[in-house]
Amino acid sequence: MGLEAKFEMYIRDLFKRIKNKDVHAHIKLEIYDHLHTLKEEAMSTGLSEEEAIEQALARMGDAGVLGKQLNKTHKAPMDMKTLLSVLTASLFGLLIMYYLQFHSAFTELQEMKVFNKSLVFYLLGVVLMLSLFMFDYRRLLKYSKHLYAATILILLLTVLIGVRVDDVPFLDVGFASINFTEITPFLLVIAISGIFHSWDWHDKQKSWFGVALMLIPIFILSTTGAFAATTISIIVSVAIMHTSRSSLKQTITFAVAASIWPIWNLLALSQRYSMVSPYTDHKIGEAYFIGSTLQVTPSFISEVHTDLILAYIIYSFGWLSAIMALALVIFFICRILITAKNVNHPYGKLLITGLAAVFSAQFILSILTNLGLSPLTGVSVPFMSYGGSHLLLEMISAGLILSVYRRRKTKETVSLTHGPQST
Repeated sequence: MGLEAKFEMYIRDLFKRIKNKDVHAHIKLEIYDHLHTLKEEAMSTGLSEEEAIEQALARMGDAGVLGKQLNKTHKAPMDMKTLLSVLTASLFGLLIMYYLQFHSAFTELQEMKVFNKSLVFYLLGVVLMLSLFMFDYRRLLKYSKHLYAATILILLLTVLIGVRVDDVPFLDVGFASINFTEITPFLLVIAISGIFHSWDWHDKQKSWFGVALMLIPIFILSTTGAFAATTISIIVSVAIMHTSRSSLKQTITFAVAASIWPIWNLLALSQRYSMVSPYTDHKIGEAYFIGSTLQVTPSFISEVHTDLILAYIIYSFGWLSAIMALALVIFFICRILITAKNVNHPYGKLLITGLAAVFSAQFILSILTNLGLSPLTGVSVPFMSYGGSHLLLEMISAGLILSVYRRRKTKETVSLTHGPQST
């Protein structure tokens, strides 16, 4: 065995006790440096190299003991504020589903078993969220271009051969029909965050190419009639452009160009459908602050468990409950934005900024819909509305946010066998 190999064995034994693998590379560099310093000091006293190595290892102490100490010092940080806001909002949504299934006049929702199904999706979502907290989000970076291409391809297939449901194309995969337009903004965040994390917006050719890359999915989405997904994607693109240091002129030009067709679609949509539902038109005004009308559940409104769940909360539980629900979502979004400011890795900063933009746009659109200021666009209140696909997407996004927070101070990844490698 080589003399240096003893250092390698010591460090491998050390790492068996340190559960947070994110710090292994940093600790390895520090331990190596310290061991070599101790070795040189020992050799300067006249010891042979082999004797100096043995003395250096002895002075470092037992690998098991040191490993346990370092494990306590370098535990993976969990953003408890974000986690608790997500769990609290989810419990609130689950409570609403319970009342809709067991204490409301909506017999069709009782037959749908909205509470039972929501409970399954919430539990699965929590598992996915915690799993992604352990996952190193930086591994997604190298797949950014592939994800972008796949998103565009599937989106085109959805438009060309999709089945229309309520005038929105669904992708038929045989055993299920998938609303891919709803998923697209989340996929775009992951894809374009990786593509633009080191983009040079000062290069004229690259700037035009970058704008084109962002406009392509927005243009395809706008042809589907998916107003909400199109709007969210525009807001995401603007946020990522700004964060990746595009000029104000470039950002504004893109925002204006991208918004022309969606605004035209919104005007057409508002002419086809009433902007104000019978529910939000006069029933919200009858709601009490504390919720005295809890047992007087209106039975004449559709989409009460999805698009109009906020209006249902106001009328059936009172304004105070609605304010608390809104405060939870606002706190969650603010927490994401605060985290984004403290992220060192460029990809992580863009990723968490893009997700914050998705949640913010989704939240604002849902409020406008519930207040009767926008037609029904299929936008849900984050973590509260009924629906498996959107809930899992939101939980996955929360997991990625927790993963970025865990590694927010990391600027580079380090190979344990070949030294530091910049990402």
